[in-house]
Amino acid sequence: MSRIQMIKKVLLGILLAAGCLAALPGQAQNTKRQSLYSLHLADYDDKTIHYGFFIAGHTSTLNRRYSDNFVNGLDTMAAANTGWGVGYGLGFIVAYGLDPQFDVCLVPAFAYYERPVQYISTSGAVRNQSVESGFIELSMLARYKSVRRGNVRMYMLGGIKPGVEVGSNIKSRGLNSLRTRNWDVSVEYGFGFDLFYPYFKFSPELRFSHGLSNLLVKENNIYSRTLNRLGAHSVSLYLYF
Repeated sequence: MSRIQMIKKVLLGILLAAGCLAALPGQAQNTKRQSLYSLHLADYDDKTIHYGFFIAGHTSTLNRRYSDNFVNGLDTMAAANTGWGVGYGLGFIVAYGLDPQFDVCLVPAFAYYERPVQYISTSGAVRNQSVESGFIELSMLARYKSVRRGNVRMYMLGGIKPGVEVGSNIKSRGLNSLRTRNWDVSVEYGFGFDLFYPYFKFSPELRFSHGLSNLLVKENNIYSRTLNRLGAHSVSLYLYF
């Protein structure tokens, strides 16, 4: 089984788990009708600090900008097409409540990314590059929560995410390959739901991330000369517990 197939199966499992957990509030209480209308974890917001952990699956790509040589027809490549790759993340969350509807969060995490790039030369030859990297990241987020309706509420969030690569590919990859920098800073935003159960809170969240840094390492090879800039973009599904 290839690595991509394995990651896809993990992501499918995460989605199935999210669907099952989201359906539990109504199903798990069928044996006790009065429980359907009870307020779970009623004193949850009385605490100022909350802790949790998460697993995440994401898809990511590199937004490319061509170099002047390519634009002026002086390059041996006819195109450089970036695709979407899959990955995963694991980490923790610490949330500090400023009031019942607003809190700030620190989210340290490890995330693995795979971002494919396909080069097509002027002769028609195809060359594939894959930028694989593992990052230690620290998201700093502000979160606005709606008024709780029974055992469900929605929230929106936004912030920044600096990250540093573990085992930098700047040195480990060959000179004649596409290489990227070992750090990045991203802007993040998204939305999610808090689902309250009798003994825990489950929060599925969809988050979008746009890198601010130019990840391209400029070198004198056919992969680097074609490009002037690479920016990371990702869409992630987080499952908080």
